Amino acid sequence: MIFSFQQLSVRYSILLGGCLFLFGCQTQEQHQIPELPDFDASYYEYGVTVVDKLIDKDPDNAEAHYRRSELLLQQNKLNNALSSIRKALELDNNDPLYRLTSAKVHLQKGQHREAFKEAKNALENGGASVELYELLAQASLKSNYHADALLYSDSALAMAPKNPYNYLMKGKALAASKDTAAAESQLLKSLELGGQPDDIYEALVDMYMNAQNYQKARKYMDQNLAQQSGGISKRLLFQQAQILRRVGNPDSAAAILYQIKDSKQVDYFAVNKELMNMYYEKNWYDSASFYAEQMLERRPNDKEALLSQARIYDKRRKYQQAIQKYEEILEKDSLQQIELHKIAGEELDYLRRKVAYLWQKQQEQELEKMKKGLAPLQPITPDKP
Repeated sequence: MIFSFQQLSVRYSILLGGCLFLFGCQTQEQHQIPELPDFDASYYEYGVTVVDKLIDKDPDNAEAHYRRSELLLQQNKLNNALSSIRKALELDNNDPLYRLTSAKVHLQKGQHREAFKEAKNALENGGASVELYELLAQASLKSNYHADALLYSDSALAMAPKNPYNYLMKGKALAASKDTAAAESQLLKSLELGGQPDDIYEALVDMYMNAQNYQKARKYMDQNLAQQSGGISKRLLFQQAQILRRVGNPDSAAAILYQIKDSKQVDYFAVNKELMNMYYEKNWYDSASFYAEQMLERRPNDKEALLSQARIYDKRRKYQQAIQKYEEILEKDSLQQIELHKIAGEELDYLRRKVAYLWQKQQEQELEKMKKGLAPLQPITPDKP
């Protein structure tokens, strides 16, 4: 909805008047704090000031702490927003709106498992909504719970069947589940309904790169390029680097990755994963280990980074460390990154057999050395005169 300057001024005045009225009427019920409209940075700063005064007068006003968290979230002050919503939840643990806001803060902080947990709590407390299902789908996908992501994107679509974002999320969930044909259909449906072309083409290119269908990946990359304005985006450059690595041109890929790795336009975790895989393929294990650690700083449970660390220990013949790393993977949630969990189990079994074989060969070699080291016995014969 578009408002004129005069209309915005009226909304601003009404909202501030309402906040000040609430500040003066401490005996009013908590849920009379008005909904927060979209506004500019100055509105959010002033809103925090007004709510802070209300909290000073009534520290146990859960709704005020909740509103403060929403205002801080809009300003991307995530730690402060999290602190405020935690206070609201201390005062009212079962309010689904508070849980939803907590989930939004965790998701924006990259804490996807925590976001999923909070959103599930909101759902269990009767907070079902399109926004909640969308958040659950996104948190599930980011947490590598692909079946859950598909389930919740379907729930969101049931409530909002014309929303292109939900088709995008369902397409991504299907792509992660290796159902390429169904995923392409959903992603193109999102494009047809007016979804963000950059996001949709990026998902299509990623999907076909992972399927090693570089012809289709290039097709959708060209379509993305055709609708770009103002030069090639950093996100598109990142995908070009991914393709270059996969078709055997790692040096060109590295040049692009180092150019964009500090850009806020590309996902920090994804760039580090690409660099980790590139250096592992080149047998530069120190560099691969460094980027695996960078990944784990952001997502401590990521099995792809842990799997690379286990393989590097194996390559360096540090078999006990490799076994411990594989065991660490298998101790984690088996429903998260299911395919990698299975691979880790198979590689651990093989490594244990290899270690047992090497130990047996070592024992045989030691025994052979001992045999060769013994001086031959001299025959006992009488001395000749």
